[in-house]
Amino acid sequence: MKNLKNLMRKRLLHQMNTNNCIYKLSTIPSILVIALSSFMLIVSSPVLAKTRFGAPDSQEKELIQSAIIGDVEHVRTLLNQNVSAQAATRYGKNALMFAIEEGNEDVIQLLISRGADIHAVTRPGCTALTFAAEGGHTDIVSMLLDKGVKTHSKTRAGWDAVMMSAVYNYPKVLTKLIAAGANVDTQDKDGNTALIAAAQRGHLEIIDMLLEAGANTEIRNKNNGSALMVASSHGQLEVIKALLVRGCSIEAQSSDGSTPLFWASEANQIKAMELLLKSGANPNHQDLSGSTALIEAYIQRNSKAVIILYRYGANPNLKDNEGLSGLDYAIKVHDFDQEKQRKRRNKDIN
Repeated sequence: MKNLKNLMRKRLLHQMNTNNCIYKLSTIPSILVIALSSFMLIVSSPVLAKTRFGAPDSQEKELIQSAIIGDVEHVRTLLNQNVSAQAATRYGKNALMFAIEEGNEDVIQLLISRGADIHAVTRPGCTALTFAAEGGHTDIVSMLLDKGVKTHSKTRAGWDAVMMSAVYNYPKVLTKLIAAGANVDTQDKDGNTALIAAAQRGHLEIIDMLLEAGANTEIRNKNNGSALMVASSHGQLEVIKALLVRGCSIEAQSSDGSTPLFWASEANQIKAMELLLKSGANPNHQDLSGSTALIEAYIQRNSKAVIILYRYGANPNLKDNEGLSGLDYAIKVHDFDQEKQRKRRNKDIN
């Protein structure tokens, strides 16, 4: 077994030195470890095989790889030989972060006991906590919080641990973060909150938890979309229901005056449109340009949306700021399509 481990370690160290690659944020688990009877088979992923380490010396690289595969005894041996517990790649991802990413709790405890920095930050802005949250490692998240790590640290993309738990759907992790006082309304670089991210993906349990924690439903992202608008544009029916039950305004407007119904219509989310209309959405609301959901449906040649809007009382005679009604646009679109077909036929003949 010892010889096998040494062989595996040499192969891993060789992979670590492979050139022509860069370390990526939010990597998938670096090594798949399969236990088969009395031996282990190590299969390297494409991500690890392309990773290039710069700053670490050979022993530090060995420490990192031992942390990845969970070889706590070899980690201990290296630390006893005065190899730094802070060993990290040139991108700042240290042995502790690798161990956290893989969920190797014994290695994590050992590294921390030997002085590994739980507050370290990588170049892309990742921390031990964001790696733990991203991987759904609830116990590790809890341990880090108990040791005083801050919940507000964000990656370069603006994602904190709360956002990680919302995006990857880890309710247990979110529970720990909320209990630790994490801010549930922080926004990433695109203006999204955890609630908006969860609404987009249909993560109902996460949404309920965020709302219970007081998440603001009216915060807008850089596209001026609220959680309800984003849920509508992605056809997340159960999320729409949950947000409406919680009191989200069905007639809330974005900066251009469009409502959740517009967002659903523009994204061709027919079922979401019908749900919103059944729930009382105004089919004749006009945005700042005077456009209606019906006008948008005609422009997009969305016959199903047109039918549903008529069923719920859409007025085809309402005019936009250009003085054109839904019927006017229907005629224009029809004439345009006819002319396009005529030109195509003439081209085929010639």
